[in-house]
Amino acid sequence: MTDAAGCPDLSANQVADETPGSRKACRPPRDVGQIVLVLQGGGALGAYQAGVYQALHEAGIEPDWVIGTSIGAINASLIAGNEPADRPERLKEFWGRIEQKPPATIPRSRSRRRFASSSTSRACLAARRA
Repeated sequence: MTDAAGCPDLSANQVADETPGSRKACRPPRDVGQIVLVLQGGGALGAYQAGVYQALHEAGIEPDWVIGTSIGAINASLIAGNEPADRPERLKEFWGRIEQKPPATIPRSRSRRRFASSSTSRACLAARRA
């Protein structure tokens, strides 16, 4: 059973097919208005927004307008600036590039030797003495 938009009617405790790519477009009838995606700022929240957009895309829901602030504006520009088929991949590429990797650890004795032999350390010591 489907609703007026052709989307599955889940009101009878039915489970939707969750397989990516198998969902049909569930776009509201045009007389409902426009779909607007609003993305706020907040650093790590931006990665979550990319996932939300991907879920909407896989469900066949594409926004008519995308608006954002801070990291949301960056995601919005990636969404608005690419063709719908390319948007999830562009978001994934962006978030893969800015992902924080754990810092490489340097054994303490080795890092101390490097600091002690550097010109920066000599400048720091000279500034302390002054």
